[in-house]
Amino acid sequence: MNLPANAKFLLFDMDGTLVDTEAVGPQNFINQFRKYGITPTLEEQELFAKIWRRDGTDINQDDWLPEIAHKYGINRSPDDYIKEFYAMYVKAIVAAPALPGVNNFLQKIKVSGRYKLAVATASKRHQAEAISAHHGWQDIFDVLVTSEDFIKHKPNPEVFLVTIEKLGAKPAQCVVFEDSKNGSIAGSAAGCYVIGIRAGNSEPQDLSNADQVVESLRDT
Repeated sequence: MNLPANAKFLLFDMDGTLVDTEAVGPQNFINQFRKYGITPTLEEQELFAKIWRRDGTDINQDDWLPEIAHKYGINRSPDDYIKEFYAMYVKAIVAAPALPGVNNFLQKIKVSGRYKLAVATASKRHQAEAISAHHGWQDIFDVLVTSEDFIKHKPNPEVFLVTIEKLGAKPAQCVVFEDSKNGSIAGSAAGCYVIGIRAGNSEPQDLSNADQVVESLRDT
């Protein structure tokens, strides 16, 4: 992997790019129902996986989850059910390992002093902070942008545009690291150089919008 000569700012997606969390959300959906002695249908599991990845659906998971819980007669308020879901999810993602080469790459880049680093993620702030603390990354990243900081999700470039603004950067100075089709489209639309990472996905993603594609951050 070669970084552009003019690069000064590195922007990282978190889930599937830095940490191996691809399957955590959908499995958490199943595990929460199992607490109540229920197994959701295969169709519900597949739909949740699409909702979780924002793959061809605009369904809001925070609205949909309580609806399914109510369908099965789970006696929890919508707010309580959602809080339980995310509490279980945070515990699960904190235990998720860093993807191959991530820790070495981040340390090497930080020590070089040549770049400012940022996380640009659709995860909630407390989730991203928990992951960062677990892996000892608190001093690695100069900026942390989460779902509370923007409105429009990828492939809209807003998450990266907000991050660029917080860094005080120009898009042409930025490199985006992404594992997904929507993420690579968003990075490109923001005017950044995009490096696609394959290691975080069990099924191949279309990374054709990336300027460069590598298997993992070991390829550095």
